[in-house]
Amino acid sequence: METIQLIGYQTSSGEYKKLPLYLMSVSAGTPTPVDQTIESEIDLNEFLVQHPAATFFARVNGESLRHFGICDGDILIVDTVIEPTDGKLVLSSISGELTIKVFRKFGDVPYLQSADNQFLPLKIDGYVEFILLGVVTKIIHSL
Repeated sequence: METIQLIGYQTSSGEYKKLPLYLMSVSAGTPTPVDQTIESEIDLNEFLVQHPAATFFARVNGESLRHFGICDGDILIVDTVIEPTDGKLVLSSISGELTIKVFRKFGDVPYLQSADNQFLPLKIDGYVEFILLGVVTKIIHSL
């Protein structure tokens, strides 16, 4: 069972240090000489967050999302504006518990499916204590 820690998003009113984005490519084999040409500077918030006012971060604790490449300690970027489509990961609250599920739609009826397929899909149409908090758009994963 995973637990999710909400982190939040700091808007652009704060100070962000932009990082250099080098023009050279990265070799996956034999190392290449270092090229000092900087293409531009990149603000990772601009790069990772499409809707700043409607986005927050959540840290995952647990291993149940490993099938999706999401590991313990990874940070999910969750957008509350994007409408979920079939097969997307969503953050939702079910009976007051935060959980990441796969959004499924069979006909016009939405369901939530567990990431590890250990449970039958949960029909959310008319589910009293269900709140869809947002769609997972990116994963920050440490190696």
